[in-house]
Amino acid sequence: MSYTNKKYDVNISKENSPDKFRSACSIIESAFPDFIKEDLLIDVDGTTIQAYSHNGKEIIIYDDYDIGAVFAESDFPLEGMFSELMYADRDAHQPVLMKA
Repeated sequence: MSYTNKKYDVNISKENSPDKFRSACSIIESAFPDFIKEDLLIDVDGTTIQAYSHNGKEIIIYDDYDIGAVFAESDFPLEGMFSELMYADRDAHQPVLMKA
């Protein structure tokens, strides 16, 4: 398992979020049922890393506390897979307009 030099990355959330990390992992597990789920890694700073592999291809989901984000790295494009999580993050930071 290689944790560097992946061709593609997707920023899922601009903030740490164990919930979004778990949701991203669920999305991968549903979309790629043939991928093998590796052991969950937890770094000393609390970063969680979940890797999946199949036929030499890898997908790695991070909830990285050093960077302060949830993101995915892979050997192939994952665009659009996490749109729901990304839009939820964007919408949570939108101003709320109050009616007079």
